[in-house]
Amino acid sequence: MRERWDPIGQGWAVVTSAEVVRLGLGLVASFVVARALGPADYGVYAVLAAMVGIVGVVAEGGLSEAAVLRLARGVSSGSAFVWLRVGLAGIVVACLCVLAAPLAGLVLGLNDDGSLTRWALLGIVATACSGSVSVLLQAAGAFGRMSTLTLFNTGLTGLLAVLLAVLCQLTILSALVVLGIGTSLATCALGLHVARPDLRPPAAREVRSEGLALVRVGRWLWLAALLAMLAVNLDVLIVNRFVTLEAVGAYALAANLASKANVVNHSLYTVLLPGIAQLTEQKAARQYLKHSLVRSAGVALLIAACVPLAGPFVLLVYGDQFAAAVPLLQLLLGVVIFDVLATPALLLPLAYGRARLMAGADGTRVVTLAVVGTALVPLYGPLGAIAARFASRVAGALVVLGLLARSGDAFKVQHEEATSVPHSG
Repeated sequence: MRERWDPIGQGWAVVTSAEVVRLGLGLVASFVVARALGPADYGVYAVLAAMVGIVGVVAEGGLSEAAVLRLARGVSSGSAFVWLRVGLAGIVVACLCVLAAPLAGLVLGLNDDGSLTRWALLGIVATACSGSVSVLLQAAGAFGRMSTLTLFNTGLTGLLAVLLAVLCQLTILSALVVLGIGTSLATCALGLHVARPDLRPPAAREVRSEGLALVRVGRWLWLAALLAMLAVNLDVLIVNRFVTLEAVGAYALAANLASKANVVNHSLYTVLLPGIAQLTEQKAARQYLKHSLVRSAGVALLIAACVPLAGPFVLLVYGDQFAAAVPLLQLLLGVVIFDVLATPALLLPLAYGRARLMAGADGTRVVTLAVVGTALVPLYGPLGAIAARFASRVAGALVVLGLLARSGDAFKVQHEEATSVPHSG
């Protein structure tokens, strides 16, 4: 039985097991924060979280995924990547902190003088520190140690959330500072102890050379990641423009819980990414799809079984104040199922060295989400946002599969082409 278990499956089992445990720990933090803040303040917290997700990808610059691909091939400098990753995040956050007040009022539509927004932005730098160490472990295939960091971060977040709630100190500000910044810095410290990377400042020439190489590989991956993050968070910002904060809080809770169910899909992506970089022939691609789709189908069935349990769970754990989140969560789980089934096939452009197909697909998702969401949310509220989210997922999948099918080329993976991201096709 052990011989039939493919390496990707082994890695996925390790990461997924950790992610399932993380799901349980994350639900503790989610429950405590939501109950302590209430629907309205939780809505504000969710809008700030959506902003952090989008700006975080901007500050990441496509470096992480590019580093995984390059480090997996043994052609990258881990030290240079870490300094580039944290440095870029610091620059982006510093610029936006200066503009925090107009960002909060004009863009996010929040009643904030910029203080909460600045603390939320600073969390991006802390996340860059811990995330860069996780990238080194991911590229090395050290999924067990990488999962240890994930569990530590989530467990510490849950523990501190409970402690703050018991002390009656759990507010939006303390959640941003303690549960956002503090836990990320603690995770970074543990990661440095576990990985023990050589992070001595590299020479300026090495940083410049590695930076250019990472940009060549990661520019389209960065654009795809940015568009993907917009596709995940834009609906929350749209809902915030047209409904009350209480309704925003209910929708945000449903979206948050649906994302918890999507952790298995995220773990699958984490494990598949290094393997995608090593696909070399059509037979390997078919084998990859076969194993991946079987795993995805099993996960989809498990998520479908959770749909009827959503109502009792939300009412029991979060209380009647979040009852409006129940039907929203059930519908969003359907979107998660679609994502789980589609993910393995949608990663194939990376093996073709055509990362910009993914960027194009995610661009389609964002445009679809913005157009459909803006049209439907004023009429149907959060239900319109869910319809827009599903429409965007379908549109993005059709773009990727349609363009790959239209190419008609035999499966070719040329690592030099994948590194330079060709301009054809």
